[in-house]
Amino acid sequence: MSISIKQLEALHWVAQLGGFQSAASHLNTSQSTITKRVAELESLLGVALFDRSKRRARLTPVGRKILAHATSMVELQSRLVGDARGAETYDGIIRLAATELIGMTWLPRFIAAVRRDHPRLYIELDVDHGGRLLTRLNQDMYDLALIPGPMWGRAFRSVSLGVLDRCWMASPSLGLGKKPFTIQELSELPVVTQFPETVHAQMQASWLRNHGFLPRRVVHANSYVVMGRLVEAGLGVGLMAERYYQRELRSRRLVRVKTVAKVPDVEYFAVYRRTQQLPAIAEIAQLAQTVCDFGLRSPA
Repeated sequence: MSISIKQLEALHWVAQLGGFQSAASHLNTSQSTITKRVAELESLLGVALFDRSKRRARLTPVGRKILAHATSMVELQSRLVGDARGAETYDGIIRLAATELIGMTWLPRFIAAVRRDHPRLYIELDVDHGGRLLTRLNQDMYDLALIPGPMWGRAFRSVSLGVLDRCWMASPSLGLGKKPFTIQELSELPVVTQFPETVHAQMQASWLRNHGFLPRRVVHANSYVVMGRLVEAGLGVGLMAERYYQRELRSRRLVRVKTVAKVPDVEYFAVYRRTQQLPAIAEIAQLAQTVCDFGLRSPA
């Protein structure tokens, strides 16, 4: 018996998804079939690929080496299928995920561009905050995710969509003045932020913590829109997208709050699995790069 692509595929997905049942669900087969394929591969190679004494499927040292070859073969098969089908003839579903801020800005233009280039492609869309989207991406629930990062492993490819310009903002009614705030002074102000599980909130907390401070008074908002409204109403300062709020900044409904320490950049990416079999996925990821614009907003 020779090694088959199905055996290598089983190894790859058990490792990626962390279990035999998860791999079986992804490949639309039974757990016993996946277990059999991995066992056949181990028998052919004469080595144990997984440590079965652990509750979660864990690769042995030699299993990690073999996995690299298996992943390469699965990727090669994916490219072969994609080249044979051709992007223009693809007729199917793309599971797309995007953050709320993208949904508020350039997502409609991106979807229109995808439909123009791939009219036979049906888009299933999920808009949520980056933390949840990243978790679901790792669970193989999406073909393409538009999220901040990088916070994913080597199983994924990514295309940079650019850096989101951010700055601290507040209502003029707070009378904060033009003098740059130290991190300590900033931490003493009420801070409006998204919930802690969001990527932006995590990066903001890390930035403050690395400087030795955390906000004393925090107002949590359940969305980016609500966050902006609360900051504009004077409930606190917020770290927000500068281009998106340029209208409020020009009209002085919001003002910039300068800080001594530079605010860290947040880069956005189009992310997809290396083993993705949708022929057009790389092209669609590049398309996202060409239309990305966080200043794109409907007129007042």
